[in-house]
Amino acid sequence: MKIVGEATDGEEALAIVAPRAARHRDHGPRDAQPQWSRTDETRPARTAPHEDHPYEFAHRLSTHGVGCLPTIRDMVAQPECETPTLGDLLYANRAAALVSEKEWVGLVRSTTGGDQSALQELYTRTHRIVFTLIGRITNNRDTAEEVAVEVFHDVWRRSSAYDPAGGSVVGWIMNQARSRAIARASREALDVREQARRTDVLRPSGALWERLAQRIVAEKGQESVASAPQAPPESEWEEVASGISWKLLAADAVKDRVSMLVRLAPGAAYPPHSHAGVEELYLLDGELMIDGRTLYPGDYNRAEPGTGDEQVWSETGCTCVLLTSTRDVLR
Repeated sequence: MKIVGEATDGEEALAIVAPRAARHRDHGPRDAQPQWSRTDETRPARTAPHEDHPYEFAHRLSTHGVGCLPTIRDMVAQPECETPTLGDLLYANRAAALVSEKEWVGLVRSTTGGDQSALQELYTRTHRIVFTLIGRITNNRDTAEEVAVEVFHDVWRRSSAYDPAGGSVVGWIMNQARSRAIARASREALDVREQARRTDVLRPSGALWERLAQRIVAEKGQESVASAPQAPPESEWEEVASGISWKLLAADAVKDRVSMLVRLAPGAAYPPHSHAGVEELYLLDGELMIDGRTLYPGDYNRAEPGTGDEQVWSETGCTCVLLTSTRDVLR
């Protein structure tokens, strides 16, 4: 098992490159060679299905993307636009208010000032995706809960180190979760063998916040002022095209950035697109093919500005956290 890579927030990245059993891989910048180990040569190559494959939609979209784009274009508010962007699709006919990235940054700043209710709000918004990512990497629920407590304790202690110029709040938290989970899996040699498909976003036990609060109380030497958080109502998945749904977590109108959950139905494909900025993807569930490379639950993929993806599809269906630019051009 080999440790490679470097975290985007400056922390040591512990990207494990290992046999097929180890699913949590780090796919680096698109213009660099993927960091595969020799052991991956034994994995059968996955290719797009043939026309007679039950998931032929993915193949048609990847090879004849332009012909399928009118379905996307029809949903864009400006039909005359020749090169629709992700933002055109995200914000077309949108009635619900967007959660601004500034609001997320404000919560981090309040946490720096010792506001436990701000930490509680960050926890409430992100604990399920953090716990899911850690759980996929460690394949151990108890370990995932322990690591999740450590992650949010780090958010509490290191909030002053957060720099909005380095990325979104969601990305900052997810990077910490991934680094800690991989370090724990490596240190304890946890079993990360392939598992049966389960719920896409997992739920930790209700005691997770209490464990975090107790750690803060012990550290501060005073009582916790934040009560156990109440689970917010589940927001609805918004289906934006056939087989493609998402939930927006945060939007940054100044930087043209968005943080969101994306779900592809079995056999569905995302349209070919060019990256206007850095794209970061954390796979929570299912398998995802990106231009011939297969990602598994717990995997991370990063693409650099100016690169593009011609074929993005999932045979199994999948769910991911996606941090990207709203100026990505859909082709």
